[in-house]
Amino acid sequence: MAVAGKAEGDGSAQIGTWVFDPASKTLCRIGEDPIRLEDKVSALLELLHARVGEVVSRDEIVTAVWDGRAVSEQTVPVAISKLRKALASPEGAKKPYIETVPKRGYRLRPTSGAESAPARGPLWVLGAVAVLLLAVGLFWSRDDLSVTPPVAAEKPGIILTLKDIRAPSGTDADVRRAIALSELASYYLSRVPEVLVIRHWWNFDAPDPTGGIFTRYGEDTPVYLIKGTLIDEGGSPLVLLSLSVPLKEEVIWSGAFDADGSAESYFTLLASMIEKVGVPNPMVARAGAPALNVDQNFWHGRYMAQLSNRGAVQNAVADLTHLLVEKPDHVMAQNSLAALAARWPDLVPSDLVPNVPATVTVLEGDHLSAVDEASVYLFREKDNARAQQALERALTLAPGDHYALSLLAEAQASEGDIKSALENYEKAMRLAPFARAYGARYDAIQKHGAN
Repeated sequence: MAVAGKAEGDGSAQIGTWVFDPASKTLCRIGEDPIRLEDKVSALLELLHARVGEVVSRDEIVTAVWDGRAVSEQTVPVAISKLRKALASPEGAKKPYIETVPKRGYRLRPTSGAESAPARGPLWVLGAVAVLLLAVGLFWSRDDLSVTPPVAAEKPGIILTLKDIRAPSGTDADVRRAIALSELASYYLSRVPEVLVIRHWWNFDAPDPTGGIFTRYGEDTPVYLIKGTLIDEGGSPLVLLSLSVPLKEEVIWSGAFDADGSAESYFTLLASMIEKVGVPNPMVARAGAPALNVDQNFWHGRYMAQLSNRGAVQNAVADLTHLLVEKPDHVMAQNSLAALAARWPDLVPSDLVPNVPATVTVLEGDHLSAVDEASVYLFREKDNARAQQALERALTLAPGDHYALSLLAEAQASEGDIKSALENYEKAMRLAPFARAYGARYDAIQKHGAN
């Protein structure tokens, strides 16, 4: 059995199909751009490689990589997850390069000859690559190679399960505010790299929602649960947020947000939460994206629209219409109303139709406008190609947008690609498990196709 070992002529190490250079902290393969690892992740790989085949305990990792400092329970699993994502196993491999040994630690497994062989110099490497490329050319079509990997197909770096914010008072005003703030948090978190957000609508009293996640991805998956409660603090609305580790029922972060504050301050608070779980410097806004406000009518309307049933859509139309009376130049509300009119034309009051924009204003760096643009192309223009192009842009900006995935499924179903449509609805349902409309459409497409 070949083992991960030193490549000839320098201090680099061969790990399966990868070459790891500790000096530059990079992983590379022939014909691919190098991957730059974070300092701690690189040090972790160097430690595991030095003891290839051996189990390295968490304490040993903390001592070697973090100099024995006190770190969170999730620090090592997060670093392992990032390393697994970078050090992807080859197609068809039965096991990842880095294995979790329950209750003991982690190990870099020796790689078989099918996955790697000792380095024999540049000519051998180039010859092997040439054979591989020839095989790819013979057995895979160009179309197959251009397919974008499905969202969340690989194990995500971090999973956040987000329960909608509670409003214990039960008043209509508080419930609307709580829903709007839940939607705004989902908007932000779905755009943070390395994070997969699973949204739990309307199920405030459900048990821990993470069981299926561990079944799917393994118990070493870094999974966190976000909860929030809206309270009255001296006559002012305050949202209390907490982040916990479900397996330990341990709260690792808490924060408070003045619900009358700005979206920027809300995002800054959420950024501090994300940093707690090991995502460095998460973005608060993308270059070119519109400035956001905590417009309750907009975010509540957006939430209702994504429920994708007639009653909820009527509420969404009312929300957006009311907002545009107050702020007629609110571009994002105009876009959302145009999208609803395209998909649900009979639910837009006739006296409102003349005031509904016929097109969507695409805002740079904003995935919601791309989703709205796709709705217009898909449902009114019947232009599937342009709809899918818009959805690709949206999912590039926000890979965790379940509504964009549901629209992509609709576009694929209308073209007769039932398999892809069902796969994307499955992904949407994993990201929003209590979205009943998604399940209903999945069943309908499975039985009757697009109709």
